[in-house]
Formats: sequence, C-alpha cells, structure tokens
Amino acid sequence: MLRLPETLHPEFRLSLTVRHIAGAAVTVLTDRTSLCYTLAVAVMFGALIAYVGMVQQIFAAVFHRASWMPTMFALCAIFMGLASLLNSRIVERLGMRRISHAALLIYIGVTLAHVLVAALGVERLWTFVALQSATMACFSLAVSNFGAMALDPLGAIAGIGASLQGFVTTFGGALIGAAIGRNFNGTTLPLAIGALGAGIASLVFVLLAERWRLFRPHHLAPSDGH
Repeated sequence: MLRLPETLHPEFRLSLTVRHIAGAAVTVLTDRTSLCYTLAVAVMFGALIAYVGMVQQIFAAVFHRASWMPTMFALCAIFMGLASLLNSRIVERLGMRRISHAALLIYIGVTLAHVLVAALGVERLWTFVALQSATMACFSLAVSNFGAMALDPLGAIAGIGASLQGFVTTFGGALIGAAIGRNFNGTTLPLAIGALGAGIASLVFVLLAERWRLFRPHHLAPSDGH
C-alpha cells in the first residue's frame, strides 16, 4: 500500500466495499466453470491432506518403518515437483484441458489399482511408494491446471476470485481430508479408497464444467489470414 502503485487503470479498479466484494462472490459461486473447477480442486486437495495426515501412521503402523517416512515422503514430493516442471514445459503446446483431463483419468486408474492392491492384502512398502508417487504426479498435473481454469472466467475480479477459491479449496479440502483420515484402520485401504473417491468426484465436477465433453479446447488458435 505504501510503496507499490496500483497497476490497474482507473476505469478497471474496484473499491473494497461490501457491495463489490459480495458481487464478486456471487459471480464466483454462480459461474459454472469457475465453481465446478474450484470444487474439483477442493476434493483432490482433500485427498492430499488425508495423505499428509496419514502417512506417518502408515509408515509406523503398517510397514513398521517409521524412520523411513521422511525419505519416502520426500520421494513422492519429488515426483510432484517433476510433474509441475513438466507441465510448465508442455502446457502451451498441449493446452490445459488435454493435460489436466488426461492426468485426472490416469489418477483415477492409479488410485483404483491402489485400492485393489490394498484390498487384496498385497500392499508392500515399494508398492505404496510407487503408487503414491504416481498419484502425486497426476495430482500436480491436474490441480495446477484446474486452478488456472477456475480463474479463467474471472478476469475482471481475479484477485477476489482467487481469494474465495482459495478459501473454498482449503476449507473444503480440510474437511474431506479429516473425513478420510478418521477411517484409518491400520491399513492403506482407507487412504486409497479416499483418493479414488476424490478422483471420481473431481471427474464429475469437471464433466459438469465442460458440459460432459473432456479434452475440448477452450481457446482456438486463429487460422492463417484471419
């Protein structure tokens, strides 16, 4: 406030009045694309919070390797970082929808495989780390683009929109993560089921946002001569 000038031209500036903030909130909550992609992020974030909350219990009570938890946790995080780096390299060429929708479908496939492994009682430390690393990579590719697409229709109120979306995704994700975490039973099955359920719910929200058509480009490049 004291050192940085306002970057918007005067005609585009919004005052921080209750009326303007309430109007922006209504826009965020009534725009189909913005709302659905925000909810898609929230449920996926809930699965991430559940993983963060349960991972120490899993390494201690399931695998009896509590001392390995920091290293394995970091390994999964590395795959998230690599996926984010990959996204930055390919998003302009392939588009956010192709990348995020494909990542979400792969996420569902990976978490379904994890549910089967856990349900059959053949979960091992290496299967957990491998499947969770793949899950986290898909999460990163999907959610980073979902967040951008949720803001796409809100150009004029992007600041307030981002704040409201951040509140919804964080608060909603915390509730979902807590609900999944409360079901810990000494196995990895609750986490796997929770992640799969989050992926399916996110897919429903994405389909609603996209009018039941995945991979559809949103901004078409102009043809030559036009």
